[in-house]
Amino acid sequence: MIKKIVCIVFIAFSSVSVAQRIKIDKKKLNFLKNETSIGVRLTFPEDITFLSDNMSEEEFIVYMKDRRNKKDPTKGDMWLAEYNKAKQTTWKSDFLEGINKALGEYSDLRFVKSEEKTNYLLIIEGDWIYPGYGGGASVGREEAKLEVTLKFVDPLDLENALYATQTPKIIGNYAYGEFGTILRIGECYKKLGFLLNLQLKRILK
Repeated sequence: MIKKIVCIVFIAFSSVSVAQRIKIDKKKLNFLKNETSIGVRLTFPEDITFLSDNMSEEEFIVYMKDRRNKKDPTKGDMWLAEYNKAKQTTWKSDFLEGINKALGEYSDLRFVKSEEKTNYLLIIEGDWIYPGYGGGASVGREEAKLEVTLKFVDPLDLENALYATQTPKIIGNYAYGEFGTILRIGECYKKLGFLLNLQLKRILK
């Protein structure tokens, strides 16, 4: 019975991994073999969309602020401050944690903040974000989801991508708290780092 349960769990995990697999071209990314650090920059272009309704970012911010202001008129601005902070620093740190922890097991390559001098830069361009919902209960909740375009570029020539690929829906681990939407999106960026590492292992190991 235990073996059967373990087998079912393994199959379910494998199915999720396959569904979220990031497609890469080993030959085009072969230059990574000779690098010890790659810069990372998160971007959120004007055409990024949010939620199932594909809201614009402006609409999403109004929607989220209105929901919080119903309980306390100060909560909306507090949420917006955390959201802007996450776009600038928090979510990048989540990605770096997710990928570098995994890379450390087999490679000297590290992904670093874009402020550091590197030969190549990874731009993580947001396409679609779904923040999930729920609190501490095990029911009535949902993980966040994320779709991005990954672009490897020369820091001196940002407009010409050396290689680009779009990800499938990345589903993060569930999280909750005062700013649960932001925490759950952060879990997506952390998962993105881990999943990208799985593909880079084919090049680096």
